Amino acid sequence: MRNTHCILLFLSLFVFVACDDKNENNNSPALLTGYWVNPQITDSVTTYERSLKLKDNDYGMAFKSAGVFVERKNSGFCGTPPVSYADYEGSWTENDSIINITVGYWGGLSNYRWKLVAVDDNALTVRLISQEFHGMNE
Repeated sequence: MRNTHCILLFLSLFVFVACDDKNENNNSPALLTGYWVNPQITDSVTTYERSLKLKDNDYGMAFKSAGVFVERKNSGFCGTPPVSYADYEGSWTENDSIINITVGYWGGLSNYRWKLVAVDDNALTVRLISQEFHGMNE
């Protein structure tokens, strides 16, 4: 009888821990929506900080509802100061932690494919899978 009680206690604890909200996967695509700035790049992994808006004269991006993507980046081919910035609108989708982005740039169209590593109320971390740049004359 004592073994039965121990087994029931163990199963109850297992169910309680398995159903705990803290164990949920926090990589919800809904958390992507917002503004992301201050990219910190290490190898192929980039971490962004959440912001209330895009910074003036600095890189940033916004995941908006209905698949709208905005990237603020340099508006010309020259990256030496003073750099001018522009907002380029595009689209984004997320499927099984893979983020696909299509957005314009000063010379044409770019496609990014990222693996969502983590996202929460403060930070977004992605791993670069691929990126392609297509010129206007292609």
